[in-house]
Amino acid sequence: MTRTRTLLWLGLGFLLLLALRSVQAASAHAASGARLVELQSGGMARWYRVHTPPQFDPQTPTPVVLAFHGGGGNAVQFMNQSGLNAAADRHGFVVVYPEGTGKLGGKPWFRLQTWNAGSCCGYASEQNIDDVGFVRDLLADLDQRMTIETGSVFATGHSNGGMLCYRLAIEAPELFAAIAPNASCRNFNGLPQQPMPIIAFHGALDCNVPWQGGVGCGVSGVWMRSQRDSLLPFLQINGATLPPRQPPAERRGKALRYEATAAQSGADVHYWWMLDHGHAWPGHGSAIGDPCNFDIDINEEMWVFFDRYRG
Repeated sequence: MTRTRTLLWLGLGFLLLLALRSVQAASAHAASGARLVELQSGGMARWYRVHTPPQFDPQTPTPVVLAFHGGGGNAVQFMNQSGLNAAADRHGFVVVYPEGTGKLGGKPWFRLQTWNAGSCCGYASEQNIDDVGFVRDLLADLDQRMTIETGSVFATGHSNGGMLCYRLAIEAPELFAAIAPNASCRNFNGLPQQPMPIIAFHGALDCNVPWQGGVGCGVSGVWMRSQRDSLLPFLQINGATLPPRQPPAERRGKALRYEATAAQSGADVHYWWMLDHGHAWPGHGSAIGDPCNFDIDINEEMWVFFDRYRG
């Protein structure tokens, strides 16, 4: 009897702990100002979180940035790590944090979520989750809730989330004005069919997604394209030229920016290469303790670039 009571109390304690964690998570979500939205996509429930700047008016056309978390992460984790809410408040754009999928994905856990970016990563790729379709449905749903500024939807993402940005630029380019992948590569076999402005960020010390390509040191265990092979098809279709041995267009400490100008299409490609940087969000740190470059703030750099391509 004593053993049964002990097991009962342990079970109740575990349930209480889960309830407290759910309350804490809900409080954190409310404090962040990111509203959780549910929709149906691909025959399943999907979620995204929305942060609006203080001056937001649903009737006023407003630019939107979709921000995709890394593999194994979730929207709240990425929101807190990236600092994108503060950038949205400064510049007046809406930032949307979609939630990926996984065995513990969705309510109530939102844990170990990934994106189907082609050959990477994990659950979403293995289950062939239609994340491109989800993004289409998300934007259609968002369009019913606010007035999106015409031609002013952008995408950014970290690691696996950045890989999805590349896939979206190939499979759904009509949805986006520009993309800004970070610490990622093009792990989708399709090729772009129309120009897409890109500002990409990568670190020389990133072993999870090695700049030279190959199998990364992370848990995904998949082969990654090099930075050159990831961007080359976009450079070609954009008509952007990057002469060999071109010096950086800008240097700030150990952060170097290379620039390939597309005279006819206007779809330039910028590339920030950081010599002291690992698998991290520039200017804000890393969820896995990798070295981070603080010579630039990725949020400011990407918005300066995005602002050039607003409709």
